[in-house]
Amino acid sequence: MKEEKLNGGIVNHFEPGSNPQVFNGPISGCVFAMPGANVTQQTGRQPESLSEKDEEVVNQLKPMFFGSEEEAKAFLVSIQGMKATQITDKVNQLVSEKKISDMSKHRDLWKVLHDCGIYERSESNWNMQVK
Repeated sequence: MKEEKLNGGIVNHFEPGSNPQVFNGPISGCVFAMPGANVTQQTGRQPESLSEKDEEVVNQLKPMFFGSEEEAKAFLVSIQGMKATQITDKVNQLVSEKKISDMSKHRDLWKVLHDCGIYERSESNWNMQVK
């Protein structure tokens, strides 16, 4: 077994030839995941801190959320930086929770997200993913 002595008296023990992941400092804000895990990191933006452009998108999203500006803002913030499949998964979740209207979950919602550059895939792709 190999030892590595660091400043502050910390001693790490590991097998020679192994590939240890050693963290001897503060780890707040770190993400630990197993290989193959699907990790989503959020931006930490609060719904109140939306840009002017985002406010316009929220106004377009409100009808899909039964007129709720708060739900539209929360959705927009939550999908920032998500992959296309994660966005459609989130939409499916919100439809099942009755937060997004069944009548507008397809073309209406896709068009808003596509036109503002959030969901760049085709409408047919969207329709295959959103149930």
